Amino acid sequence: MLLGAAGIARADNIYNNLDGSVDSVAEVMPLNAGGANGVTVLAVQPTGGDGKPGCNLTAATTLTLSLTSSQPSVATVSPSSVTFTACGDTKQVTVTPLSQGSTTVSAAVTSNNTGGTFNLAPATFQVNVAPPAPTNTAPTLGITGVSAGSSYSKGAVPAAVCNVTDTEDGPSTFPATLGAVTGPDAATGVGSQTASCDYTDDGGLHAAASLSYNIVDATAPGISYTLSPVAPDGLNGWYRSEVYLDWTVTEGDSPSTLALTGCTDQLVSVDQVSADYSCAASSSGGSAAQQTVSIKKDGTAPGVEYTSASGTEGNNGWYTSDVTATFTGTDATSGPASATQTATSSGEGSDVVVQSPAFTDNAGNETAAGAASHSFKVDKTAPGVEYTSATGTEGNNGWYTSDVTATFTGTDATSGPASATQTAASSGEGSAVVVESPAFEDNAGNVTAAGAASHSFKIDKTAPSVAYTSASGTLGDNGWYTSDVTATFTGTDATSGPASATQTATSSGEGSDVAVASPAFSDEAGNVTAAGADSRSFKVDKTNPTATFDSLVGNAYFGSVAAAPSCTASDDVSGPAGCVVTGYSTQVGTHTLTATATDNAGRTSTTQHSYTVMAWTLKGFYQPVDMNGVLNTVKGGSTVPAKFEVFAGSTELTDTNVVTMSATKITCTLSTVDDIELTATGNTSLRYDSVSGQFIYNWKTPTTPGSCYRLTMKTADGSSIFANFKMK
Repeated sequence: MLLGAAGIARADNIYNNLDGSVDSVAEVMPLNAGGANGVTVLAVQPTGGDGKPGCNLTAATTLTLSLTSSQPSVATVSPSSVTFTACGDTKQVTVTPLSQGSTTVSAAVTSNNTGGTFNLAPATFQVNVAPPAPTNTAPTLGITGVSAGSSYSKGAVPAAVCNVTDTEDGPSTFPATLGAVTGPDAATGVGSQTASCDYTDDGGLHAAASLSYNIVDATAPGISYTLSPVAPDGLNGWYRSEVYLDWTVTEGDSPSTLALTGCTDQLVSVDQVSADYSCAASSSGGSAAQQTVSIKKDGTAPGVEYTSASGTEGNNGWYTSDVTATFTGTDATSGPASATQTATSSGEGSDVVVQSPAFTDNAGNETAAGAASHSFKVDKTAPGVEYTSATGTEGNNGWYTSDVTATFTGTDATSGPASATQTAASSGEGSAVVVESPAFEDNAGNVTAAGAASHSFKIDKTAPSVAYTSASGTLGDNGWYTSDVTATFTGTDATSGPASATQTATSSGEGSDVAVASPAFSDEAGNVTAAGADSRSFKVDKTNPTATFDSLVGNAYFGSVAAAPSCTASDDVSGPAGCVVTGYSTQVGTHTLTATATDNAGRTSTTQHSYTVMAWTLKGFYQPVDMNGVLNTVKGGSTVPAKFEVFAGSTELTDTNVVTMSATKITCTLSTVDDIELTATGNTSLRYDSVSGQFIYNWKTPTTPGSCYRLTMKTADGSSIFANFKMK
């Protein structure tokens, strides 16, 4: 649908609906002489391009048109006049075909009080009248693949296909003819395009159709940039030299609609903190994401100055340690990499110079070491100290039996010691009791810490100490011993040492608190510690507990065995810990119960009791089944009654749940054969017959002539009987 080119004032359109487009190309209405009338509808399409916005037909305004046929002898048109009162108003036009030929139906304005203009070209159409039917029926045309007025992305426009419907020639299709793309961006393939179809059938009747659609840009503009230099020539993303930013924006499909925001090239030549430069672009194909470039430049090295010092201050402006001088770096743009740095003095003297280290800023600009400096007086040497003599009570073998007083002398080659001699007293005992010198200070305030010199002495003033170390014996449970305990005691003497390092003592009796006392100990210096200086108590139990059954299990038949008994433990020393019965069973056979008693010391003893579980008595199988190795013969598929009884002692059992029946195929090797004289009817079943006082198992035999089977009856106590059968 072509609404008009850009920049041209457009009137409202009066158009027919013979095809899907509104344009100045005359549509074709094919008819047959004397055949059915042709019908189309005239309608109004507002364009708002003639100086009057919206629809021209407003309020009480009207538009009256006259309709004429250029060749009335070929076809006539009715009505001859139509009046439009609103833009939504439509008028049906009927064409009557009279004779073979062509005529043009057109409209002309006879009355217009709207104040606007109207384009009547889209209302014009051509009528082609073919000879009377059935000689030939005019074809009809339709276009598929694309729709009038629709928009398609460039590169993704569906194929336009002409679809012919013709009664005589049959249906057919062929590609539509595509017109040139029009519009401001037509050179790139974006704009309006018309698909047209033209067809003449074998009888000479012609039909035509066309429609217009839009090809749109589906791709947003592209944004890129370059920086020179490509990467920062400083540290941490900083440039140290001037930087040039060059933006590039591309729009290959709809350049006429391209709009830019920002995108200005930049030359950064002076120092600056981080600044953002951005570029955004949009077109009919969409909007590209804004790109932002941050640039920061610093080409100036930091300034450096002395700030302060730290060290151990002495007297008269002297330092008695190395001095650490602090220097401060300043940078107005990127800032110093380290705001402060330190340097330490070396050596001693009245004029020790400390120079600043190298400083860099965050952009990598550097100020060399020594840009600033400061001098100090440094004296780091304290006076010397040495041992001179000692006084105290002397014992034997070089030992002192009292504290010792040692004398120390201080020397200083520069300012001299404040005190020439000082004393210190010993503390404690041992073979090497060290007495350290007190602190010495020189006249400059340097201090030699206490302990710069020392001397050791042997001092023993204390008898040995005794302590329990360990025990040996048979260890039971819960901290109890089940035998006498031998306790080991250790004598310790931090000075001259014990005469015997360890000695032992053995317990006597039983109980929860059996005490063992240490023997007497002496050291090498003759100091004596009396017996009983230390002791240890033990729990001792040397007697086994006693186990007793709380009840006994008597002999019984399977299924009637008494419940498992419990047992009781007794113990007069550590006390009973528990009693457990094992060996209980309800299965057929002789079983031995064991009662095991345990006391709290872990000692155990046992007692036993035996009982017998007797098996049931099985009787059968009764007649008609033979036992004792006889091979019973029976016709396969017949039902054999197997009769038997089960007794627990003298008590006959009648519950079918205690019986399990099974039939197993066997090899036919038995020589004694006997026919089954009596059979039953029905399927396999088991029941207890209270009238005859026996179980009856009706076994429906397999239908496998010549095969042999063993029928087995097994009871819950494990007892069983069986009979052999051969099928015939």
